Amino acid sequence: MEKVIITGGTGAIGLHLAKLLVANFYEVIIFTRDPKAHPTQHNVRYVDWNPKKQIIDIKSIQEADYIINLAGANLNAARWSKAYQQEIISSRVESGQLIYQTLKQIPNQVKAVISASAIGWYGADDSYQKKPFEEGDPQGGDFLSWVCNLWEGSVKPIETLGKRLVVFRFGVVLSKDQGLLKEINQLLRFRLNPILGSGKQMLSWIHMEDLARMLLFAIQNNAVAGVYNACSSEPMPIGQFTKRIARRRYGILYLPFPVPAFLIKLFLGKKGQEMVLNGTWVSNKKILDEKFPFKYPTLDNNCIDNLHIG
Repeated sequence: MEKVIITGGTGAIGLHLAKLLVANFYEVIIFTRDPKAHPTQHNVRYVDWNPKKQIIDIKSIQEADYIINLAGANLNAARWSKAYQQEIISSRVESGQLIYQTLKQIPNQVKAVISASAIGWYGADDSYQKKPFEEGDPQGGDFLSWVCNLWEGSVKPIETLGKRLVVFRFGVVLSKDQGLLKEINQLLRFRLNPILGSGKQMLSWIHMEDLARMLLFAIQNNAVAGVYNACSSEPMPIGQFTKRIARRRYGILYLPFPVPAFLIKLFLGKKGQEMVLNGTWVSNKKILDEKFPFKYPTLDNNCIDNLHIG
């Protein structure tokens, strides 16, 4: 049975992925700073690591066949103070660097490292944009763009070790229990459809289930290497996105609820501008060319119903 390490595996994506891996007959090793808080499960065990202190479980590295690196401070966990911005960066860079240094120094059988990044790499759309961003496009100039640059740069040297490296730039992950959908649902359940800012900013999204399946796909397909956008086939303006969900849920029995841009900036500051008011239109053609089979390529009724919103 092959073994997969997941760093940052106690977050929503990691927990979803761990279940999928176990269902596909992998043994999962989750690196966490508090392993005692998580009881061992069937084919899942938790081990100690702390990138800031350069602590890593050497035995697990020696046993592992694959590493999936999801580690990094939650972008939504706090207001982006200067201190928290530094934590967002350092938590990602230190994790990537520790993985690289350990693989370089310790004999191991790791075949591939799959690492997270984000479509924040590209920065915000501009009014002249005629096509979606693709993987070869340069980084943008805002904070998230620099986070992604440093994040990807921390794992890039792994390629020099003869390992297959895959970097997925995650779109907005759809899950009813976290992130954007959780926030939208606070109003939707009162039959209010939030219109965030202009509502015209592009949302490039991916269903949680498809994201986990994409990470598994990267393990199982040796041809997958390099950088890929992890997004669905139907990016859309966020106003259209929330309206489609409201209509599926309530028919015509809901009310638009504008949330002005100045309020979003007032309450969320820089985070509100970059994560809510800025749109990023992204292409998924490269991963489609690898024949990845999306289960939820579009925001159709099946996708919305599966998210159990409400």
